[in-house]
Amino acid sequence: MRILGKTFTTALLALLFCAQAGAQEYFMHTVTQGQGLYSISRTYGVSEEEIIKLNPGSEKVIRAGQQLRIPNKAMVSEGRFHTIQKGETLFRLSVQYRISVKELCDANPGLSADNFKVGQVITIPAPTDADPLASTLKNAGVETPQELREDAQTILTDTARYKTTHVVKKRETIFRICRTYDISQTEFLEANPQYRYTKLKQGAVVNIPFSRQELEHRRKDMERAKTRIESIPDDVLFSMNEDKSRDIDGTITAAVLLPFSLDDSTSVEQRRMVEFYQGILLALDKLKRENVSVNLKVFDSKGEDSSIEPLLASGELDDVDIVFGPKCESHTSAATRWSTEHKIPLVLLSLTNNADDVFNNPYVFQIKTPQSYYYQEIYNHFLEMFPNPNVILLDADDMKREEFIEGLKTVMNDRDIPYTTVMVDTAYQEMMNALDPTRKNIFIINTPNSAPLITMLPVLQLITRTKAPEIETCLFGYPDYQVYAIGHLEELYEVDTWFYSWFYTNNMLPEAVEFNSAFRRGFSRQMMQSYPSYASYGYDTGYYFLKGLATFGRDFEDHLDEIKTEPVQMGFKFERVNNWGGFINRKVFFVHFSNNYKVEKIDFDK
Repeated sequence: MRILGKTFTTALLALLFCAQAGAQEYFMHTVTQGQGLYSISRTYGVSEEEIIKLNPGSEKVIRAGQQLRIPNKAMVSEGRFHTIQKGETLFRLSVQYRISVKELCDANPGLSADNFKVGQVITIPAPTDADPLASTLKNAGVETPQELREDAQTILTDTARYKTTHVVKKRETIFRICRTYDISQTEFLEANPQYRYTKLKQGAVVNIPFSRQELEHRRKDMERAKTRIESIPDDVLFSMNEDKSRDIDGTITAAVLLPFSLDDSTSVEQRRMVEFYQGILLALDKLKRENVSVNLKVFDSKGEDSSIEPLLASGELDDVDIVFGPKCESHTSAATRWSTEHKIPLVLLSLTNNADDVFNNPYVFQIKTPQSYYYQEIYNHFLEMFPNPNVILLDADDMKREEFIEGLKTVMNDRDIPYTTVMVDTAYQEMMNALDPTRKNIFIINTPNSAPLITMLPVLQLITRTKAPEIETCLFGYPDYQVYAIGHLEELYEVDTWFYSWFYTNNMLPEAVEFNSAFRRGFSRQMMQSYPSYASYGYDTGYYFLKGLATFGRDFEDHLDEIKTEPVQMGFKFERVNNWGGFINRKVFFVHFSNNYKVEKIDFDK
C-alpha cells in the first residue's frame, strides 16, 4: 500500500465512503399534518405547479404521511436539500458534502439527535474548501472527546508521501542507503525514479519511502481511527456543536417595532398599537415583580409605505435579545433578513396568514398560524371533541367559505363520518329529517358572515325546542361568532354553540379580571373593544417570550413547551415548520356557549 501525498479531503473521502453528492432531479418529502401545497412549495422555493408535475393528483388532495417528489433546483454552489437515508450519520453527511458538522447543524437548527431519522429533509449549505473533519474539530471547541481528537490527528497528519529525505554523502551508494533505512532497492527506486538511469551525486536530496512493515502499521492505525470516527454517535456530535454563545447576562434587552403613526393620534390602528405597547408594559411590570429585568426599546416603523431599512441599518437594534414586530407586511422581508444576519429572534405580529418568511428563517416566530396548519388543528380537535358526529352543512350559496369546508369534507370522507348538505333557506322539516338520533348532530354554516347566522338562529332554536330529548344538536362556527354574541348571546346559548378561535377572553376567569384591573389602574381608562384585544395581545405575547428568555436564555426555543404562563386571551404552541425554518403558533381554542348558559374555553393542550 502506498500513501499518497494528498489531504484527507481529496484522498481519504473516497476510501471512506465512496460517496459524492451527485446532482439529483428530485428528493422525497414526507407530508406532515397541516402542510398543503402552498407551504411545501414555500419551504423548498419551488412553485406548486412544479410539485404537481412530479406528483400527479396532488393538486386535488395531499395527506399526512404521503411522500412527494420535490424538484431539487438548488445548485451545488448555493446548497441543496437532502432526504436522510438509512445508514447515514451526521458525520458521513458532513464528509459527503464537504462541510463541517457545525455548518450542517447551523443550517438546520431544528435538527437534533432525536429527529435525525430516515425521511427527514435537511438543507445542505454550500461546500467549502476546508477539510470537513478538521473544520468539525475546530468548530466543536474544547469539549471534543480526547479519543476523537487523537483519531482525527492520526488521519489529518499521517498523510506524508515519504518517511523522510536524505542528503547523499561522499561515495554513498543506493545499496548503503537502503541498508541504513531498511528498505529494498526497488522501494528506493520507486521513490526516486530518476536514479534508475543516473548515479547518485554527493549533496543530492533523495526520498526515503516507508518500509512495507511501516506502511502496514500505518494502514492499520488509519483504519482503526477511521472506524472509530465513523461510529461517533450523532448525539455526541450534536452536543459538541451546540452554540454556547447565546446566554443572556443579566438584563434582557427587547425592542418593539410597530406602526404607531404618531402623526395621527386619532386613528383606530394607532390606538391599537398603543394598547399593544401598553400590554407589553403590563407584562414588564409583572416580570419586574418576579425579579426579571428588561430594557425595552420602542421604535415607530410608521405605515406600509415607509421603509424600515434605515432603522435596521442604524445599529440601534443590534444589541437586543428579541424584537416584537413588525406588523406591516411590507416591512416583514427586510426585518426577517436582518434577524437572520444578526441571529436575533423576531416575533411577527401581523394578523394575516402570510407566513412566507417563516419557512426559511430559523429566528422567526409567526403568531398567526398559516391557514393550512390552522385548519388541521381545528379538524383534529373537532374529532377529539365530537368523536361520533353527524354533520349537517348549511350552504349559504352566495357566501362560501370553500377552504375550511372542503378540508373538513376531506377529513370526514377519510374517517367515514356522515354529513349532509342542505341550503340555508331549506324548510325546517327537511333539516329535522337530517338528524341522526344515534350521533351528535352538528350544524355548520359554510360562511362566517353574520347574515346566514342571523337567518338560521331562529330555525335552530325551533329545532332545539321540538326535537326529541334524546337527540343531541349543536351549532359549530367561526371566531367571528364572539363578535356576533354581543347581539345574539341568548340564541347562541340556546342552540348550544361551539366555535374555534386562536384568541378568546373569558372575562370571568381570574387572569382576565386581574389584567382588566391592572390596565385601568395603569392607564386610567378601559381598553378599547376590538377582536382580538390588542392590550391582551401585547401582554400575552410579551410575557410569554420574555419569561422564556429569562428562564432559558437565548436557547429558549429548545424549551418552548416548558414556558408556563397564564395568558389572558391567547395561547402559544410553537412548532418549527422544517429543520431550517422558524416557528408557527398552532394553538387553537374551542369556545362553548352551552345550553345551560355557561361559557367554556377549551384548551386541548392542558
